[in-house]
Amino acid sequence: MKPFSSCLLIFLSLGTLVTAFPEKSHGAAFSGSSREHSAPHGDEHADEHGDEHGNGHKDEHGDEHGGQEGLVEITPLLAQKAGIKTMPAGSGEIKQTVTVYGKAVAEPSRVSQVKARFSGVITELKVNVGDKVEAGDVLAQVESNSSLTRYSVTAPTSGIVVTRNANPGELADGQVLLTLADYSRLWVEYQIFPGQAQAVISGQAVTVSSGFEQAESAIKHLLPGQSNQDFLIARVPLDNRKGIWSPGLLLSGSIVLSQIEVPLVVANRALQEVEGQQVVFVRTEKGFQTRTLVLGQSDGISSQVLSGLNAGEHYVVENSYLLKADLEKSSAEHHH
Repeated sequence: MKPFSSCLLIFLSLGTLVTAFPEKSHGAAFSGSSREHSAPHGDEHADEHGDEHGNGHKDEHGDEHGGQEGLVEITPLLAQKAGIKTMPAGSGEIKQTVTVYGKAVAEPSRVSQVKARFSGVITELKVNVGDKVEAGDVLAQVESNSSLTRYSVTAPTSGIVVTRNANPGELADGQVLLTLADYSRLWVEYQIFPGQAQAVISGQAVTVSSGFEQAESAIKHLLPGQSNQDFLIARVPLDNRKGIWSPGLLLSGSIVLSQIEVPLVVANRALQEVEGQQVVFVRTEKGFQTRTLVLGQSDGISSQVLSGLNAGEHYVVENSYLLKADLEKSSAEHHH
């Protein structure tokens, strides 16, 4: 049972006791003594029947119908402990997007193949796959066949050793010894199919996603596919200085085709369905009150509010399902 459910049940139990024994409550005792000393017998009789048929009826049905419908009573402390968080309603953007898929590739200008300048025997190879190097670092020593002198093979650029194709004692004769790559910047190549191509243009914003990681970028190039391919390639630069992406990684992209500013939006994660209606829970002095909304456009993240909520009102955006569950439980207990 949730903490605020317990509080509600205690509150209801106390209300039942007051209803069952009205003469014991402070208010009833005070009213009774006033009638004893100042009211005539007729009034007493009226009071008796009034209490029986008036207050009695109210006691039977007042708790049943007098409570505020859709209200979940909970203290701010209990709400905080339950992880219930709110935010003020306000203006926002509704975006029309299209989802595309592709993969990350290395930037060609940041990949270097290291070769020996002159034919000779490799006497020393100083690096292995995965090692980081800086431009100018000595990577290998080679003994020239023609001069029989040793010379150094240095890194033309900074990066990571991604391939090693040689070992000491082997002949270096024009083949690639090492491959260096700088993955601090990558490209994502998305496939744009004919049904999407008319709406996609260079410069559009893109949210790049892989699992729980996201990055914001924009379409830099829009290229035709190969001769046997019926899709375009949208190339999107990807900042990878943190090293969280890698070439070959499959990535989704959400391309923003258009966006409009609306005066009032709510986060979709705040929406709950109650009795077939879309509602949010709005913070009040007593707790949280359901508000039935009329919604307009939605982009899957936010929805336009046409009516049911005012700008500046604080509504629940996290763990609103707990309030819905408590509301449904109270409703079920009420009907039984």
